Amino acid sequence: YSHGTHVAGITMAGNPYARLVNARIEFGYKLLPDPCPSRELAEKNAKNAMAFFYFFRKNGVRVVNMSWGDTAKNVEGQLELCNVGKTPEERASLAREYFDLTKRGLQTAFASAPEILFVAAAGNSNADAAFEEAIPADIVLPNLLTVGAVDMAGDEAPFTSYGPTVKVHANGYQVESYLPGGDRVAFSGTSMASPQVAGLAAKMLAVNPKLTPPEVIVILQKTLDKTEDGRRFLVHPARAVAAAQAGAG
Repeated sequence: YSHGTHVAGITMAGNPYARLVNARIEFGYKLLPDPCPSRELAEKNAKNAMAFFYFFRKNGVRVVNMSWGDTAKNVEGQLELCNVGKTPEERASLAREYFDLTKRGLQTAFASAPEILFVAAAGNSNADAAFEEAIPADIVLPNLLTVGAVDMAGDEAPFTSYGPTVKVHANGYQVESYLPGGDRVAFSGTSMASPQVAGLAAKMLAVNPKLTPPEVIVILQKTLDKTEDGRRFLVHPARAVAAAQAGAG
């Protein structure tokens, strides 16, 4: 109810040239998953990924924010709640099969749209996103950028996931944005850090529409502030927009 609106408000903030295209993904909120995981559902999800990306391309989308994620372990937990599988080993095997189907579908869809920059939230499990195989955060492609969260002091947020696929960081602590109806509230999470980077990328494209996704990523990485411990890569919006306008890549 609130998450998508809040994230969209962050993405659009400060950019009068931006236009919003909404692609909705729903996650069940009840104790018992409905529908329960299955091969049929995983195949449907993979097929739907291509439909989403066709929709993006048809509408001329340049940047997609992805404040969501999933893991094989999550699927395994859903199977247990649904009483699917006779043993933990069987559930783990089924979860791996269904998860891999979904992941392959996503990877194929991302690769089919090289002109679109996809920005992913790293996750809020305080773990290595690549080790957890969290999708989409652990997927490596030239048009995908994974974002971790820091607090307002620039220190790692206690919840943020990390690892080799996390290339930039932005504030994910008590970020204010809109709720449906127009009220404003502050939420925390890598869900709030990712749209800040997606919004920054959109501003870069507003001043230089010729930039490709890999060029946007290069500029973001060249203009960021790296901390002494080598763990945080803080985006610098002013420098990134200036470099984009100058055509740096």
